[in-house]
Amino acid sequence: MKHLYLPVLTIGLACLMNDAKAQSKALNDPIQHRVAPSRDAMQSASTLRNSRAALWSDDFSEPATWTTANAPGSFLVPWQIGEGLQCTGEFPIATIQSSSADNGYALLDSDAGNNNVGTLESATLTTASPIDLSGQPNVVIEFESFYRKWTNEECYLVISTNNTDWPDLTPTTDISGLPNVFRVWPGMATQDPVANPTTVRINISDAAGDQAQVWVRFHWTGVYGYAWFLDDVAIIEQPANDVVMVNGFLSHTGEGEEYGRIPGNQLGSSMLVGGEVLNFGYEMQTNVQIALEVRNSSNALVFSSSQVVGTLMSGNTAPWETNVALPNLPNDVYTGTFTVVSNEEQDGDNFANNTYLRTFQITGEQYSLDGIDIHPEGYTTVGSLGTNSFTDDADGFMMLVNYVVTAPITVFGVEFLITENSVPGAATVVSLHVEDDVLADDVGLPIAQSGIVSITQAQVDAGRVQQLFDSPITLQSGRYYASVEMFSNGNTNDIRIINDQTVPQPATSSMIYLPSDGVAYTNGNAAAIRLMTDPSIGMAELGALTGINIHPNPSNGLFRFDSEEQGMFVVEVISPVGELVRSVTVQGNSSIDLSDLAKGAYMLRVSNDQASTTQRVVLH
Repeated sequence: MKHLYLPVLTIGLACLMNDAKAQSKALNDPIQHRVAPSRDAMQSASTLRNSRAALWSDDFSEPATWTTANAPGSFLVPWQIGEGLQCTGEFPIATIQSSSADNGYALLDSDAGNNNVGTLESATLTTASPIDLSGQPNVVIEFESFYRKWTNEECYLVISTNNTDWPDLTPTTDISGLPNVFRVWPGMATQDPVANPTTVRINISDAAGDQAQVWVRFHWTGVYGYAWFLDDVAIIEQPANDVVMVNGFLSHTGEGEEYGRIPGNQLGSSMLVGGEVLNFGYEMQTNVQIALEVRNSSNALVFSSSQVVGTLMSGNTAPWETNVALPNLPNDVYTGTFTVVSNEEQDGDNFANNTYLRTFQITGEQYSLDGIDIHPEGYTTVGSLGTNSFTDDADGFMMLVNYVVTAPITVFGVEFLITENSVPGAATVVSLHVEDDVLADDVGLPIAQSGIVSITQAQVDAGRVQQLFDSPITLQSGRYYASVEMFSNGNTNDIRIINDQTVPQPATSSMIYLPSDGVAYTNGNAAAIRLMTDPSIGMAELGALTGINIHPNPSNGLFRFDSEEQGMFVVEVISPVGELVRSVTVQGNSSIDLSDLAKGAYMLRVSNDQASTTQRVVLH
């Protein structure tokens, strides 16, 4: 079985959690060779190139323009060039969605090689003919790529001016003394999210600038990884002035997590914001400044912040991080726009990459780590995991998401998003756990849980499931995990939950639990598993309960409960701030005494095993 994640071992939990929470969201290692996924209204790779004429380009429409090889003695995993190529291994990744994918692209499918012997894989893809860059001292190579990392495999770009002195590379090669070798994904951790496609730009001036003969090589090396796609390679003149907003973040917890949907009562007085900028031009940039504006759905400015970075030399990066005081934020969707400028670049052809967007929603209905359906257009990157992701874990496989609770909040159940290829008849149980239990690999002591529910075709068609706990639970301040446990009848009815890979999250924000190991593993992104914090959510899943009459209304607190059907009913009383204040069981026609509660409007949620309804009552 290929383990995709780093196990959370009990012996190292304290260090792990402290590091994850204290670490800035700004990248610690300068990423000089990677540009963030295309931003600003789906800016494409071709848009970037059109601002400067390509000195050379190749779109993989003619395989003969490249040569492929495997290092002697290496495990045979070849590069492929063609149209419609797909991953064919046990753990395929999506096909690249590049600008010219229709006419061909390159694929290195390590997973399909099924390298179980541990022999090093080393495959190269090299331009068949040299490229003349005479008279061009400042040059950048730019290409579209899609990649997924497992453990320690490495993707290199190598430049040569003689096509003979190619270095022997392994995943652990020290390239600090090799000025013609570049890591394509420097500092990438396991399962780091990558947009499909991602535009990668690498400054190759020192290796290729003003050279009459230049060969370009893409070199994959590792042991049994996933896959690497390439397309639309070009060499362009490096701009003199190009300051880039590499990333930005908005964390209401102040500890690095970026939640997509946040109940208003979970907001504190401030929000941790920040990002990272890069000088990708060859000229020094002076008076570099970062500005953040957060606006509501009506485009009204809600809060802002700024930072003067100062002077930034070519190839250098600078992080930014600060706490911003929060005004009152009513329910709405908010968009944060990060912008970087310098004295030398405040507009122009290269300005599209000077901005970066982040969004979040304030809502009383849900609390979610994922931001699916909220992310700005062009930003969303998703995957999925489920009962067919791991051998021997078809039944009892769990996905879990961490939730930071800062004020009491009542949770009625869990909503989760599933893929369209999930099979009706799969079964699920949703639960809530204390964080420490999960990090100690003990998922058997939930503090709230549902019964087991069979997934229907309607839920698969809708792509979402809303599942209620046996009883609502009010969570006090602390950290918790919401989980979905999945059963597929031995892979007969597989089910997969969508993973939001758009935003890098602390390692333990999202977890998986493999029953075959009895171990919880880090996920590092955001599974679409959401807390339901509105009592009316989930009624459609149970069906509408009819024939219930609660009267008189308004009342001094003594209500009459009448039902057309006989049997047991649970009546849950929810306060105006969403807190569960009472839960009583009634049978048939009964009385309910709420006279000891404070005056005001309350929601009464009435349910039995088959259906549910919510009614509003007023105490005067």
